[in-house]
Amino acid sequence: MTRIIVLLLLSLASFGAAHAGTSGQALSECLKSSATQDDRRTLVQWIYAAISAHPDLQAMTRIDAAKRTQLEKESAAIFERLIAVDCTALARQTIVSEGSEGFSNAFKTLGELAMGGVVEDQGVQAGMARLGGMIDQERILKALLSQ
Repeated sequence: MTRIIVLLLLSLASFGAAHAGTSGQALSECLKSSATQDDRRTLVQWIYAAISAHPDLQAMTRIDAAKRTQLEKESAAIFERLIAVDCTALARQTIVSEGSEGFSNAFKTLGELAMGGVVEDQGVQAGMARLGGMIDQERILKALLSQ
């Protein structure tokens, strides 16, 4: 059940993403392999801050505007470095061969890295497993198997 929840969260992070062509896929792989542990940590913090801005979540967390802006700036710098330094040739090739749609997938890859860092954490997985343990699986199966 935990794996289903993790897969659902990861798919939601990339919902609506166009399938990248060969160049876009190579760029995504470069972005993933070039992101350091510190980069990934910052991206996890950024995605948390971004999600916490949702009205249903605002009361559950307190991130002041200065911290939010700092995380946004740090994440933007990471993306800039990944594109302008680490993966420049692939980024250029993606723009030429796939246009802006292929390049926009690079932004989606950044979101996937951030969400992956969240849902892959053992503490987060334990929390999701607790939810899974509270679900009446027999009831679900009966509902799905009944005609």
